Amino acid sequence: MKFKLFSLVPLFLVPFLHAQTAKDHDSALKQVIETFRVSIIEHTDVDKFSDLFLHDSVTWAAIITGETKKRVLKKRPDFTFLATDHKSFFEKLKEGSEEKFYDVKIDVRDEFATVSFDYSFSVNAKIKNWGTEYWSLVLVNNTWKITSVTWSQHLEQFEKCPFTSENLFELN
Repeated sequence: MKFKLFSLVPLFLVPFLHAQTAKDHDSALKQVIETFRVSIIEHTDVDKFSDLFLHDSVTWAAIITGETKKRVLKKRPDFTFLATDHKSFFEKLKEGSEEKFYDVKIDVRDEFATVSFDYSFSVNAKIKNWGTEYWSLVLVNNTWKITSVTWSQHLEQFEKCPFTSENLFELN
């Protein structure tokens, strides 16, 4: 009887070990978000920013929506979406750029994760665009790497950003 009880103890520990792993993943993914955010603000280290991504050709694409889409399509009826890459994005950043993240949701499934949030993108504290953003990530050698970044985009000049600072992402 002693042997059976002892051999079952590890089974009771499995949920606790998984919870710790989930907590660790959550913390690591929040750090990826923070590194992304700070890299845009500091705009000094393209290698640090690029290291967040699995490789140089991850999906980096946006769709325009709402009133912004109506206005853009009036001028460019053939417009479908914006696509570029993270290095080009980083190189085009202007002094004073900042992306804020609101209502961040993290979903981890083994070695896959998604991060979704509302965002606003500002230059010199003036919002230029905003929308919803989705990242897909994979765990490679115990490091989370972004495999795709897709987002919706509303231009502030046509549609005012509805997000408030009460749901603003801050690294704990």
